Amino acid sequence: MIISLTQDSRKYARIVFDVIRIFLPQLHWQQLVGENNTDNNLFIRVDNSEVVIGFCTGPSIVEDLESSDENEVKRTIKLAVYRLFTEVLMYKASPWGILTGIRPTKIVHRFWEQDLTKEKITEILQGRYLLASEKAKKLIQITQLQRKYLLNSEEAKKLVSIYISIPFCPTRCSYCSFPAFSTGPNEVENYLQYLLKEIKGVGEAIKRSDIKIQTIYVGGGTPTTLNLKQLKILLNGIKESFFSQDTIEYTFEAGRPDTIDEEKLTLLLNYNVNRISINPQTMWAKTLQKIGRNHSPQDILEKFNMARNIGFKNINMDLIIGLPDEGLQNIKYTLGKIGYLKPENLTLHALAIKRTAKLKGQTEPYLDNQLDKMFAFTEDWCKDNGYLPYYLYRQKQILGNQENIGYSLGEQPCIYNIQMIEERQTIWGLGVGAGSKIVDTRDWTLINTYNPKDLIIYCQRIDEIIKTKVDKILGLG
Repeated sequence: MIISLTQDSRKYARIVFDVIRIFLPQLHWQQLVGENNTDNNLFIRVDNSEVVIGFCTGPSIVEDLESSDENEVKRTIKLAVYRLFTEVLMYKASPWGILTGIRPTKIVHRFWEQDLTKEKITEILQGRYLLASEKAKKLIQITQLQRKYLLNSEEAKKLVSIYISIPFCPTRCSYCSFPAFSTGPNEVENYLQYLLKEIKGVGEAIKRSDIKIQTIYVGGGTPTTLNLKQLKILLNGIKESFFSQDTIEYTFEAGRPDTIDEEKLTLLLNYNVNRISINPQTMWAKTLQKIGRNHSPQDILEKFNMARNIGFKNINMDLIIGLPDEGLQNIKYTLGKIGYLKPENLTLHALAIKRTAKLKGQTEPYLDNQLDKMFAFTEDWCKDNGYLPYYLYRQKQILGNQENIGYSLGEQPCIYNIQMIEERQTIWGLGVGAGSKIVDTRDWTLINTYNPKDLIIYCQRIDEIIKTKVDKILGLG
């Protein structure tokens, strides 16, 4: 189905595009705003009392406008577009209603801060945003757990988190869209030289500003791709510049079991790392081969038990729902294997294939009823096994219009994940492709800045990158 907006309606194109993509995920931006010769031309009319949206040669929807506030106008336009597709064109309703953003939990936190009751928040989510009851319930459960970990404005001035990017992997997974490079003989050594320079420069500025670091997260890529010598150099740099008694959580991704051994795990523990990720994605051997991971399910079990025996008491495992040719029986099998390990954190991702991933254009759409069963099973399994949802985010092009959820065994969530998703704490991102979230604690506004995704450009611009961060840190202090 090809749809385009009339010329007068294109000022609302971004709002309309996000909602239509719920029902027509293959719709391209240019189709909506281009000069298409189609009978499906949409018009939008907004006045002081109502929003009208419809096809120039067909049916329309009218929604009452409660106020002229900009956010209310946007919400009403979304509502009208959504109803046009579900009530007139008879598309299947989304369990997330008109919410299309990455962080739906932020909306619910605003409601808690207005001292609304749980019942009132549920009413708003289901009535004004058209969420299915199970999604509204999940958002409320997650945000209630998160409240104790969010910082007030005074705490957020002096307490930050650090993200460090190690953009190397032994192989590139077919679903991956992150900056990740294969390790060559000189690339890692060269990169570490410039990364450590950024770590030192930012660390000195943070200390001068009397800012404390709450959490550190080393991600990638696969950081444990580094050899033992490189790993020790990195860990020592982090210790000297960032780690202190105020750092309550220190995560190091060891996602690929083929990159870890006893020496590396012992080194991590000795440098105060207290949370690691060992990420199978699936325990189905054929799928692991298909997506480009050079390890077996048995490797995952062995390395997990190795980490436990060495002394790690907080281990996360990532799983992906909707990998090629996997269905309900596969996810049941995977969770059955994971259940014996009892990781403290379990992160369940719905497959999202971005344009830079190898899988782009190679997978067939899944039947909705199969997907629904897979997600329903994982949710029930987590509940039955004592896992609580503690953070949630959504992505563009996510399979089945679903979500990614982090679960914790009992209440022991990853604090960095909460701070990163809810955007109530400044997070300084260091290394290739790393993003920084700079929070103004006076009104909780946010500035996002990003380091270059290209290794060569990052190294060439390192002095400029450091100066920009240092100036901002000292200015905030």
